[in-house]
Amino acid sequence: MKEFFSIFKINMSKTILILIILLSPMSFFSCSKNESYSRLAKGAGQGAYYSLFVRSFADSDGDGVGDLKGICSKLDYLESLGITGIWLLPIMPSHSYHGYDVDDYYSINPEYGTMQDFELLLAECKKRSISLIIDMPFNHSSVHNPWFVASRNPEDAHHSWYRWIEATDSRYNTNTSAMGHKLWNEDETYKGNFYAGEFSRSMPDFNHDNKEVREEFKKVMKFWLDKGVDGFRFDAAGHLYDLVKLSAGTSDGTSRAVDFWKEMVLYCKSVNSGCYCVGEVWDSSGIRAQYMKGIFSCFHFDMGDKYIISQINNENSVNNSFALMMENELKRYEEFNKEFTDAPFLTNHDQARAGGLLKGNLEKMKLAASMYILCQGVPFVYYGEELGMKSGALDQTKRTPFLWGDGMQTSWASEKDCIYNKETISKAEQEKDKNSLLNFYKRLIKFRNSRESFVGGKFAAYSLAGTKLNKDELSLISSWTMESDGESSLVLNNLGSKQIEFTLEQSWANAKAEFSTDGKNVPVKNGLVLLKPYSTLVLVQKK
Repeated sequence: MKEFFSIFKINMSKTILILIILLSPMSFFSCSKNESYSRLAKGAGQGAYYSLFVRSFADSDGDGVGDLKGICSKLDYLESLGITGIWLLPIMPSHSYHGYDVDDYYSINPEYGTMQDFELLLAECKKRSISLIIDMPFNHSSVHNPWFVASRNPEDAHHSWYRWIEATDSRYNTNTSAMGHKLWNEDETYKGNFYAGEFSRSMPDFNHDNKEVREEFKKVMKFWLDKGVDGFRFDAAGHLYDLVKLSAGTSDGTSRAVDFWKEMVLYCKSVNSGCYCVGEVWDSSGIRAQYMKGIFSCFHFDMGDKYIISQINNENSVNNSFALMMENELKRYEEFNKEFTDAPFLTNHDQARAGGLLKGNLEKMKLAASMYILCQGVPFVYYGEELGMKSGALDQTKRTPFLWGDGMQTSWASEKDCIYNKETISKAEQEKDKNSLLNFYKRLIKFRNSRESFVGGKFAAYSLAGTKLNKDELSLISSWTMESDGESSLVLNNLGSKQIEFTLEQSWANAKAEFSTDGKNVPVKNGLVLLKPYSTLVLVQKK
């Protein structure tokens, strides 16, 4: 473009200058400060979701704890981010700070507000066409839940609601360990009776074979669906029938779990056909694929930390292995359920934050964002990821207060846990900087939700082997296509610190560059591409 404008030495008016830019055959793409995208992603299970820990998000009453009213007041922010759906981590009464040991499945944690506050949040979300799903821990409850309290008595009907065994039962070993602690916990009153607590002794595991338990779970889900929630995130979905807590000789744990979730999800869809359910199956891709038969959507574990982040840090695409892995795993999902929805994410509330793993490098954080948000399915953004928040290894450090910088920041977490974000730039400051990570996330998500190839398209690895790139240059690029009925998009990611220039095959010669990391004009002519360091470029063409 510099050569083009050097011809004109006269002092042109702004109007003429704009006309020349628009008419230039080289200017196929421009992202202005006021650029807007039309939103194609609508309804539950579409677009981009935001994973939100209520305790840490926004404090409306000054008590230091985030609450539902606080979220209500920040919906405009989430809308400006391009978010189309929210996943609330547990909102029910609990004795823990995280809420995954539920005391009452039909109530709101009083620290977060009232049921009226929740109903108001639902109403405000619907005004903005933002769907809302809530966390549903069905693997276990808390020891304070009335169901479990009653179950301690072997004569009570609730006893069979949980995984209780007797010390004399030879099918089990009461000394078995799970996740670094004893699995079986002896009751203090009824000696000789043990309950399973795979995650903790304070989290007793349900007996999912019990028909009464299943019917109660359906009542719980209908209660919340009738309130207006758009679906559920099922916690620990892959652990319901872990063999460690089943009787000796059992080998069908996975198939039993899949059948359970199929029953639950189909019930949800019978109440609300448009609801979206997504499961946490932290396991191999082969196991996740089987769960797609039951849950229809699962989080794509390993793609973020083990592939995207590690390859960016190593500045090597390892022969386009990320794209090839994604293609293979998505095909495997399709074998079990042709209507599956993938749920890609970078990191979540149980993992060290991406900002820390990428050492706060702005260019690399933008690149990582592009690589998961521009994949197939419904990407989930973990709150604060758009600011580059960091964490330590302990769970509390991964769930610290969102950095507003302009009020309503929570203060419940200890100073020690928050130390990792002492230098992280707040939302208020990042909004003022057009080149900030936050403003990049806004542009990226809105672009993604405006293109049919990303909203409903299919992923396929794309090989650049036919270009004249040398081996070293090829190792720097991660590339794939997204295809829908009406358009094709080619996603090119440069993982290295050097600029790469090459010519694409003829089928992409006339494609237009519709998105680039820096948002500046990207001249593309006859398939000639210039890929800047640590950047993403998206080419689009109509079919």
